[in-house]
Amino acid sequence: MVRSSNISLINPVTWKKYEIGRVKNMNSLGTGLRGILDLSALGIYIHSITVAIVIGFSITLTIIEFLGLKKKDSAFISLAKQISIVIVVAFVFGAATGTLVEFGLVQVWNGVILAIGSFFFTPLFLELVAFTIEATLLIALLYTWDKFKNPWTHWIITVTYTGGALLSGALITSVNSWMQAPWGTGEIINKIYPWAPIYGPLLVNADFLLSVKEALVTRWASSGAPLVNPTILNMLTNSYGELLKDPWVSLTSPYALTSIIHQLLATTIVGVFWIAGALAYNGLRMKEKRGYYLKLFKTVALIGSILLIIQGIEGHEQGLMVYLYQPTKFAMIAGLEKSGPYLPAGLTIFGDPNYVFKGFDYFMQVSENHPTPNLRIGGMPVKEIAVMDTLKAFEKLPLVKTLYEVKISLAALSLIISLIIISSFVFRKFWHGRERILFYGGLAMFFIAPALAGLGWAVREIGRKPWTVYGLLYPEELVTPNPIGLEIVLTIIGGLLLGLIITFTTIYLVLKKPPKFLKIGEG
Repeated sequence: MVRSSNISLINPVTWKKYEIGRVKNMNSLGTGLRGILDLSALGIYIHSITVAIVIGFSITLTIIEFLGLKKKDSAFISLAKQISIVIVVAFVFGAATGTLVEFGLVQVWNGVILAIGSFFFTPLFLELVAFTIEATLLIALLYTWDKFKNPWTHWIITVTYTGGALLSGALITSVNSWMQAPWGTGEIINKIYPWAPIYGPLLVNADFLLSVKEALVTRWASSGAPLVNPTILNMLTNSYGELLKDPWVSLTSPYALTSIIHQLLATTIVGVFWIAGALAYNGLRMKEKRGYYLKLFKTVALIGSILLIIQGIEGHEQGLMVYLYQPTKFAMIAGLEKSGPYLPAGLTIFGDPNYVFKGFDYFMQVSENHPTPNLRIGGMPVKEIAVMDTLKAFEKLPLVKTLYEVKISLAALSLIISLIIISSFVFRKFWHGRERILFYGGLAMFFIAPALAGLGWAVREIGRKPWTVYGLLYPEELVTPNPIGLEIVLTIIGGLLLGLIITFTTIYLVLKKPPKFLKIGEG
């Protein structure tokens, strides 16, 4: 609910219409849609746990195995072998939950089937190729330890596997990035929302896309059904031809390229600090082996600390993309109920702390004074669509701003801990005898790193609302028209949680009693 103090920003007649429409919307879809959104979010977050392990552990494995071979250090090789076991177990659960997430796209959000066959076709097809590389090489990686006369041969397998894992993550991120900034739609979104930017060259059939939107608006009560209705799709294809001119569009947008780097860094940092945290815990618990664990912990924690600083620098580029291509999300993050300065972005983007950024008052003004008020989609004036959707976005401002501020606070704390870890390599004498402080810092990052990533993803996803595809499609236009009962929801949640418990139990057991062929020992 938008705070009452902010209603003064909005025309009272407009606000009254919005409140009436919002109540009707909540009564017609309300709790069902909300529950489906929450269930999808739960599935994605649980899947992200295994993604962080697979990608973050793979990067760590590549570096640790390299150091072990370079230094001929058995401690590093032993750690690398343990990491490889964890990756195998996590990969299996990740494949299951990943299939569930993609299955949910088709079954629960069946309206995206058109996007899967067009905008998402290339990245999702290539992701299957990357998945195949991961699945096959992961078995080779585990079972060829100590099998080659030249141990660097095994490291090449590790590097190739890691490349497959990173490619898979990059391709999935590109799909989400197109939903954040639908590149290739040119001025189409700007024709509906006059405050919206232009999303690159027009690489879609505008008549086809607008007809899809009109079908959804006209048949709104049927949710995502029009996009899987063969009669409607055949009619659109016969009338307008192909929808998409460039199947690579989701991989070539500037938003996607920046997001891929940012998200892969975030995911890797989580995995790296989970390893560092586990080593820190053992270092604190086993005093007689503290020196052994300290050496491993400092090396792994250094990797995470350097990556965290790099991500902080790269975060500027991600913020710039949000400013350029998601005006409402930027206004939410900056708390711009009214247009005004936002010091961090003013300094980093324009070098001017007093630069005035556009806020929701501006978005409402240009929406209410729409340049083409007589244009209609599905019988609804685009002016009305622009005003109502801008108000829906405005409702998310308090939540997104709060989440972002908490994230920035944790980022500042993680930066301090990372600098402390780095300083232990520079001021060795000072840190001699103070190793426990380093271990506690590692334990803190075990929890802070995933919290940072989770908050960042929440801001990314909630900030694009009320749309699923920014400026184009809503959740209620894509969701299945078939009701999802409580028993189905509980079954899915129970299955996910049970799988998570079994996964971590298996990881504990294989680390406690590793396969004998790995010859894991402490040097």
